[in-house]
Amino acid sequence: MAGLLVGAEVKRRGGEVVVLEANERPGGVASTVREEGFLLEPAAGSMLLPHPHMTPILEAAGADIVPALPEAKRRFVYERDTLIPIPESPAIAFSPLLSWPAKFRIVREPWVKTPPDGDESLHAYFARRFGSEAGLLMATLMAHGVFAGDPDRLSARAAFPRIVKLEDEAGSIIRGGLSRRRQRPKGTPSASVHVPREGMGGLAKTLADYLGDAFRPCRPVTALNREGSGWLVEGVDQLQSDGVVVALAPHSAARLLPEEVRPLLDRAVIAPVTVVGLGGRSSDMPIPAGFGVLVGPHTDLRSLGILFESEYAPDRAPESNSLVKVIVGGSADPEILAHSDEELVEIVRSELGRVIGAEMSPSWAKVIRHVPGIPQYNVGHTQWIGELEEALQPHEGLRLAGWGYRGIGVTTLASDAVQIVDGLGI
Repeated sequence: MAGLLVGAEVKRRGGEVVVLEANERPGGVASTVREEGFLLEPAAGSMLLPHPHMTPILEAAGADIVPALPEAKRRFVYERDTLIPIPESPAIAFSPLLSWPAKFRIVREPWVKTPPDGDESLHAYFARRFGSEAGLLMATLMAHGVFAGDPDRLSARAAFPRIVKLEDEAGSIIRGGLSRRRQRPKGTPSASVHVPREGMGGLAKTLADYLGDAFRPCRPVTALNREGSGWLVEGVDQLQSDGVVVALAPHSAARLLPEEVRPLLDRAVIAPVTVVGLGGRSSDMPIPAGFGVLVGPHTDLRSLGILFESEYAPDRAPESNSLVKVIVGGSADPEILAHSDEELVEIVRSELGRVIGAEMSPSWAKVIRHVPGIPQYNVGHTQWIGELEEALQPHEGLRLAGWGYRGIGVTTLASDAVQIVDGLGI
């Protein structure tokens, strides 16, 4: 998806581009599964729009993107064996998720003067800003929900830079958020959840179609070498270019990059993660209307996040049927991935029943194992990116794109694409 977004942005600006795809289909992990009327996203399935960088690309490509159903605004946390609806921030501070002392500690956040201690873990960062109880809860929900990661390992600054920037700018997350809201031009619409009508796989195809003959499938690249002031890209095709964007996971990109850069890429941290989809008649899978459930720190569930796909995204399941997506594994719980597909389905089915408080009897199940998996922006990631960019500096016209580097969300990949294309002078 990162390579497609870079290619689409180049074309949108009137530049010349060729996108070489090793596989037959575009999109990488964005390979939407369609079976028995169910549409399951193996990776991200939604995005927040409008977005300053994603929206122009989508409009240029003619992508069919629709707003999520109103139920997308309703979200839950499962904590201490209780399913708790959570209001939108900042009212979450007054939900039953936290004790009253923890709530009062949150209110004090604008006056907390403790400076950061280097590159903080997500847990340490939120505990410093909001106190130990709220800090653990926030860090766990965000780590599990976005990275399937460990809140004590993930770097706050690398994983959630926009939140940390609020403190950088205003000395407080709350003060910074209020200031940013005041600065937003009057009448500017707030971003809300949107989904591609045909799934992320359909969006990838739309971007490939927009590129036309510039998108070339079944074209694995075997070598990348400097030639004069440009680059020689070798494979099925042999191409010369002033600029090359390698949109591969770090472990795959290493084999193509200059020798002195390869050891840095070997330091990338990636964790296997698995998505389990469960579908069936709504009477056999009575899930509530809403976006989904994040699992808190005080529970013995192996599931990290649960998404009610059929409840917030249109046409994800046949009529009178439900579709649920559950994420397991990652750095948060790597041991669970030793289980067979059948065992994972049973674990997830049982836990879903516990969360909802009703027996779940799906008629359809799908297990998708992502190996090597999802990048982990652990403490030290920002320094690693700096070292990587410094190592690439002498190699003019060479850039790296993808979720292994500067953000894993789809809209973040679009922002990265804009930055990359700017850097190439297009």
